[in-house]
Amino acid sequence: MLRKLAPLLVAMLAVLAACQSTPAITDPVDIITQGLEATANLKSLHVSLALDGTFKAPNGGGSFGLDATKLEADVDLKAKSLRATLAVPAFLNLTADAIVIGQDVWYRTSLGGTKWFHQANDVMGSPSPSASLDPAAMVAKVKEALATEGVVTKKLADVACGDRQCYQISVTAPSALMKAAGAAASMDPSLVFGDAMVINVLFDREKLWLTEVSTSVDSATVGTIKATLSFSNFDEAVNFSPPPSPDVTEGEFTIPGM
Repeated sequence: MLRKLAPLLVAMLAVLAACQSTPAITDPVDIITQGLEATANLKSLHVSLALDGTFKAPNGGGSFGLDATKLEADVDLKAKSLRATLAVPAFLNLTADAIVIGQDVWYRTSLGGTKWFHQANDVMGSPSPSASLDPAAMVAKVKEALATEGVVTKKLADVACGDRQCYQISVTAPSALMKAAGAAASMDPSLVFGDAMVINVLFDREKLWLTEVSTSVDSATVGTIKATLSFSNFDEAVNFSPPPSPDVTEGEFTIPGM
């Protein structure tokens, strides 16, 4: 009798195990570091950057709206390839496209018509020996930054992200910690971010994949801006091909008369 029941018991245990939810992570730093590690192991993903609000140009250069400014990209992390499109309606209705396959780069903009320009450049590789793209090294740097005195990392209530649930983490970094970067840009970070920059980060609860990074600025210096970087289509198949040869010009893009 027991021998007959054994397969049934095994099947029931398997179903129960499958129904168990992934144990919740409560430490916000652990969520970020484990989430970045999980995301770095992906083969491919889709990236979307959306800007909204109004940007004020420095030195009284006027201002222009950022609404509908978007960057969309499909990225193959393993093959170091991507296909991206950019739209900036407020700047001469500018659009741009780029394709990267290994060390080959094709790009075009609405300023140059429909022609593509081709160059050989390791865009997806490391720009210098000191700029490591090793996932473990990047995660270590993030952990170091989060451990910096004054940086506050807080777990907020979980939120819906599409048809799934996401961990929500808030990271607050005082503007004083960004003085070096501000000096390089000839700008006081506090004039942009106020007392601190606040970044909101979402990670998929089940897979721990990074799904969204957002921040906002409300400054008399640079305007009112909201930036949202979203990630989706995890590990979905992506195919890349160069533009048709008759539509390609070798060399850098140049604007006539400049």
